[in-house]
Amino acid sequence: MAEPRNVKVLEVCRVGPPPGSVADTSLPFTVFDVLWLVMPPVQRLFFYQFPQNSNKTHFIDTLLPKLKHSLSLSLRLFFPLAGNLILSPKSGEHEIRYIDGDSVSLTVAESDADFHRLAANHPRDVLELHPLVPQLPVSDPQNQPLLALQVTIFPDSGICIGTSISHAAADGSSSTHFMKSWASICRSGDESLIKSRPFYDRSVAAYLDGLKRLRLDQMATFKLDQAAESLKPRATPVLAAFVMGRADIDTLRQRVLAQRSDDSQKPIHTSSFVLTCAYVWVCLIRSRGDDDRDKNVHFAFPVDCRARLDPPIAATYFGNCIDSCLCTAKGNDLLTEDGVGPASEAIGRAIQALNGGVLNSLETLLPTAISIVVSGENFLTVAGSPKFRVYETDFGWGKPVKVEVVSIERTGAISLAESRDEEGGIEVGVVLSKSQMERFASLFEEGLKNLRL
Repeated sequence: MAEPRNVKVLEVCRVGPPPGSVADTSLPFTVFDVLWLVMPPVQRLFFYQFPQNSNKTHFIDTLLPKLKHSLSLSLRLFFPLAGNLILSPKSGEHEIRYIDGDSVSLTVAESDADFHRLAANHPRDVLELHPLVPQLPVSDPQNQPLLALQVTIFPDSGICIGTSISHAAADGSSSTHFMKSWASICRSGDESLIKSRPFYDRSVAAYLDGLKRLRLDQMATFKLDQAAESLKPRATPVLAAFVMGRADIDTLRQRVLAQRSDDSQKPIHTSSFVLTCAYVWVCLIRSRGDDDRDKNVHFAFPVDCRARLDPPIAATYFGNCIDSCLCTAKGNDLLTEDGVGPASEAIGRAIQALNGGVLNSLETLLPTAISIVVSGENFLTVAGSPKFRVYETDFGWGKPVKVEVVSIERTGAISLAESRDEEGGIEVGVVLSKSQMERFASLFEEGLKNLRL
C-alpha cells in the first residue's frame, strides 16, 4: 500500500448561522439518542471531480465562498449541528444546546495524493484517508461539538468534503438531510427552495422516557462506555467497495426462492437490502475460514422508527429515531454452498417481526448485544442505507464520484449506499485486514461470476 501523502492546511475557520437568525434552543435526548453517546462520530468522505474548466485557484476564489455562505444558511435550518452536547444544569442529563454565535469548524486543505486512486473501489489503506477526515475536538467532555467539516483540494483533479458528525446528534437520515440541503443551497443559491425542513419537536417521543431511563441504566450496568473504548482500529486495515448490480440481485433472489421447494413454507422477505446483506454476510463468514463453523453468528442493522411508531413521527424529524434489529444464524448453515438462503431467511424474518411492533425488543436488545460481544461470537453490523441516496449530494459540480464511510474502521460495520452508476444496485463498503480482504474479494467476485453463468 502507498504511504499516506501530506495534506497542507490552507485555512481553518468557523461558520455558523447568520447572527441573530436562530433563537437559543435546547433539545433534550430521547431513548433513541442516548445509546450513541459512547459511540464514535460518523465520518464520511464525498469525492467530487473538479467542475469543467475549474482548478485550484478558481475553486478558492469562486466556489469556496459559495460553499461557506451556503453552509451558514444551511446551519440556520440545521442549527443543532452548530451547537454543543452538554449536561443540562437543570436535569443533569445530556442535551443539545445552541446559543447565538455557535459555529462549526471548517478546515480547507490541499493534498498531493492521487485523487483518482483514493476515490476508487479497490482496496486502499485506511491511513491514507485519515488526513481527509476532520476531527471533532473534545476539550471539555461536558461541552462537545457535534460537527466538523473539511474541504480538501486535489489540484487539477478534484475536491473531497469530509464530515464528522456526532451520532448522538443525528442518525443517517438526519445527517444526509443536512448534507443534501447544504448542497442544494450551494447549487441554487436560494435557501427558500428547501421545502423539506427539519422537524425538532422532541415531545413526540416523550412518552418513551421510561424506556430512555431503562436504556441509560443498562448502559451503566453493562459498562457500555468501556465496551465502546475497546473498539480499536485493526492492524493495517484496508477499505474497499463492492457493488451488487441489479441483475445480480434479481438472479440471487431467484436462486434463494428456488431453494424453498416446499410451498408450505412461509414466504420470506427478499428485498435488495436483505439479499445484499445476506450475500456479504456469507462472504465475510467464509473469508474467516472455519472460525465460525460451530458457533452462532449474528447480524444487526438499523431500523428507521419514524414511520413505525404509533403515532408515527415526521420523516424530517431531526436527531436519532433508529433502533437495531438483530438476527442470528448457525455458522454451519452459512458455510454451506447455499448459505445465502439461510442468511436471507434470518434477516428477512427479523424484518417481518418488526410488523409486530418496532419497540418490542428495545428492553432486551442492549443486554443481548453485549452478551454476544462478550461471548466472542461473530457480530456484524451495518452503517448507512441505500435509501439515503448519498450520490445525489450535488453542490453544483455534479454527483460525487465516490462516497466513503471511513468510521466503519472503528466499528467493524459494513457500509451500504445506492450504486452510483446503476439504479437498483447497491454499493457495500468493507474494512478488513489485507489478507482477509483478499479472501473476501475473491469469494465476492467468484460468487457473482457463478450467478451470471
